[in-house]
Amino acid sequence: MYLNDEKEIDLIDLFAEWLSRWRSLCAFLLIGMVVAGIYIYIASTNASTDVSVDTSSDLSSLTDEQLATLSLDDMAAMLTEQDMLAINELIALNDEYVANITAYEAQKDSMDLKDRAEALSYIATTKNAVLTGKNALTDDELVYYYYYYYQQAGIDWTDTTANTSVTTATTSTASSGSIKYAIIIILVAIFLHIAIVACSYIFNNRIKHSDRLTDMVKVPEFTRAINWDNVDAGRGLDRLVSSIRFSGIRRTPLEEVLDINASATIDKMNNKNYSSVAIVGPGLKDERQLLASRISDASSANVVKSIDSITHSVNGADEIAGVDAAILAVRVAATRYSDFMEELQSLRDRDVDVIGIAVFE
Repeated sequence: MYLNDEKEIDLIDLFAEWLSRWRSLCAFLLIGMVVAGIYIYIASTNASTDVSVDTSSDLSSLTDEQLATLSLDDMAAMLTEQDMLAINELIALNDEYVANITAYEAQKDSMDLKDRAEALSYIATTKNAVLTGKNALTDDELVYYYYYYYQQAGIDWTDTTANTSVTTATTSTASSGSIKYAIIIILVAIFLHIAIVACSYIFNNRIKHSDRLTDMVKVPEFTRAINWDNVDAGRGLDRLVSSIRFSGIRRTPLEEVLDINASATIDKMNNKNYSSVAIVGPGLKDERQLLASRISDASSANVVKSIDSITHSVNGADEIAGVDAAILAVRVAATRYSDFMEELQSLRDRDVDVIGIAVFE
């Protein structure tokens, strides 16, 4: 008989399991960051080394070297009539602003106070109009606008001290796109780690902390035996995982829990007039021995055996002969469901009364 019943997934325990894999999460993050860095480097390298001009591209997507090979007519051919209309209006407005400043500087000494105030007010209004118009331009229109004035002033477009503003405008879109995809790569690494941990948790064949075996097999569980020294030994995130996983559980010392479970075993044996009991648990020699010794100390009249397996061991099958009752010992994250169910079924096939499950953590 195997455990075919549906099992509920405890989301808190699943989160604790994911958090307990923080080392592998760091590895996934590191890999994601490396891949993202390589992507950004390749994207920036391609943008800076590809100097061929594609006239179907936008002006703002071209590099400084590519723009330096274009004339104003070439740039105008890459823009629409509406683009050129907006640019020419702004150029005319800016020229008017510059002309007003030049005229004011030449005539201010001969102007009275009222005329000066009016001239300065008009200049300020014109300046605000230029700034507003400039902010309304698209990235492509800004490239043409700046390049127009660079050519008028005889400034080399590839002079990095002269084209800082334009370089920012032309590369901002590409840079933001690269960073966006880099962030997506890192997020994919995180979600991939979550998916792997979740699948491992769901399909893992080992008993989980959140399992309630009584509900699965209708055999009562003893008080869980938790070694709090091991729980408290964790540091950093491991300690946080333990605090999440064991929150709400009363911190009864392991020695007291073993004494309580031993007393419960003896009471059940006395109620059913049993004289012998076996602690059965594959691969749990130390755990079986702890509980067996406590039962023996509490009742020397009863025979107590510690058996590794009666399903996969000839010696175990021989030792269980004549035993009245049995306790199945399991360890969370170590005992497999299949082993647990095989031992339970084998005990029932031999008419051995399984009076409890001892869960160790």
